[in-house]
Amino acid sequence: MSSLTVNVFMVLKKARISAWIALFSIALIATLSACAPTKEKIKEEADIHYDLGLVHLRSGNLPEALKELTSAVTQYPEDPNYHNALGLAYLSKQMNEDAVRHFKEALRLDPKLSDAHTNLSAVYLEEGMWDEAVEEANKALADLFYTTPEFALLNRGRAYYEKGDYRSAERDFKKAIEANPRYLLAYYNLGKSYVKLEKYGDAKRIFLRVVELAPGYLEAHYYLGIALINLKNAREAIESFNEVIRLAPDSDLARSAREYIELLK
Repeated sequence: MSSLTVNVFMVLKKARISAWIALFSIALIATLSACAPTKEKIKEEADIHYDLGLVHLRSGNLPEALKELTSAVTQYPEDPNYHNALGLAYLSKQMNEDAVRHFKEALRLDPKLSDAHTNLSAVYLEEGMWDEAVEEANKALADLFYTTPEFALLNRGRAYYEKGDYRSAERDFKKAIEANPRYLLAYYNLGKSYVKLEKYGDAKRIFLRVVELAPGYLEAHYYLGIALINLKNAREAIESFNEVIRLAPDSDLARSAREYIELLK
């Protein structure tokens, strides 16, 4: 075989090999593309983790909630609701710094996500940042389509209460009750505002309503006793304080209740 023939043969052989490699590469890329999950598929899988996380969060299983919601955020970080839910899980674990980070990320992705504004205000309440709590609650309440304004109203009212603005607190707790007439936490905080405003008759009425709906509401029994003391009704005040002791005999409130009982005898 001449050198020319050999060279031609080698060139043709290399050409066939190159063509085969090219075809194989194209086939491999096509196969990988077919196997690679689409964005819609990734979102579907993330939704499963999100839904499971919400179930665990509502049942109080915080480790599993954190696990599932973290998986949702990792798989699909563009969904603001995932970050909001993960922030709630961190808030429930009192990991406030992480909660703030995810609430803020939720709001970066969707500045009109009112739930995230409300939840961020709740963190600020925990941190004693009253003005910031009011600001975030206001942003939530600016949304005319917000379906649960009672939560933002409660947070704003609590911030005003801590700032010593009891009239504004009273206003917000009343509005929260108007939005949700069975919102016990709003009734309880309204009763505390009445005590601060020395509206003891109104406080009695509200706390009686709370303990009627929730007989085991320890703090409501205690503040009912406080209201009754100021109404000069020692017998009923003692009854309320005894209920506190019965419900939680080793609590700080029970120790305080015993002291009031001794003073009232």
